Amino acid sequence: MKKIVLICPACQKKMKISDKTAKYKCPHCGEIYKYTFFKKIFYDIREVLIGIVTTLKDIKFNIKKRYNDAKTTYQYMSQLKKNMKNDPNWSNYRKQQQEMKDVTPKKSFKDFFKRGK
Repeated sequence: MKKIVLICPACQKKMKISDKTAKYKCPHCGEIYKYTFFKKIFYDIREVLIGIVTTLKDIKFNIKKRYNDAKTTYQYMSQLKKNMKNDPNWSNYRKQQQEMKDVTPKKSFKDFFKRGK
């Protein structure tokens, strides 16, 4: 059975009870607490509302995180692009990479099945 935590109306201390309508005795002061059907419904609705609020907070956090990640990535890429323009060897690097691709022999589908000699 599910347990819930309530605050005793007499001593204001927490008491843990099962989620059944019944009478419960406070372990601290001995006061009898009557857990009725309406109180059960109230606590169930309260749990749903707490869940909704938590979900909305998570959505807000995720939106902020994604926005900040995108902003940081944009700043990083802008800085990288700026540094590439300032570096005179960057264009040479790209040319070298393209030349390496041109020199590398392309393998055909048949070459995949041939055994090495």
